[in-house]
Amino acid sequence: MPAYAYRAPRTRRKAAQRSRFMRTFVIFVACLTVLAVGRVALSFAVVQKTLQTEAVVHEERRISAKNDELREEVARLSSTVRISHIAESQLGLVYASHIDYPKPLKIGTSATVAANR
Repeated sequence: MPAYAYRAPRTRRKAAQRSRFMRTFVIFVACLTVLAVGRVALSFAVVQKTLQTEAVVHEERRISAKNDELREEVARLSSTVRISHIAESQLGLVYASHIDYPKPLKIGTSATVAANR
């Protein structure tokens, strides 16, 4: 029997082992690539969310400062001294020195007033 006849099955076995190894290697590389792409996408999403969060914090600070300015303006405009000054200087109003309330009519008088009408 020739010697090469026994080598053929061994060569096929080695080729099958190499083929299995290559398939396993290709699958491993594909999985590793998918994981790397996922990791990059996740990092990108985290950076985007961080930038959005910083923008929201900046906007909140700006609005808070504007709110403080408006509170100060409301306090200034609602000052009783300022309102009194405007009432006297621009509208010609003065504080009442004597308040005179009308006296109610007597019960019998209202019937007489109604009858005279």
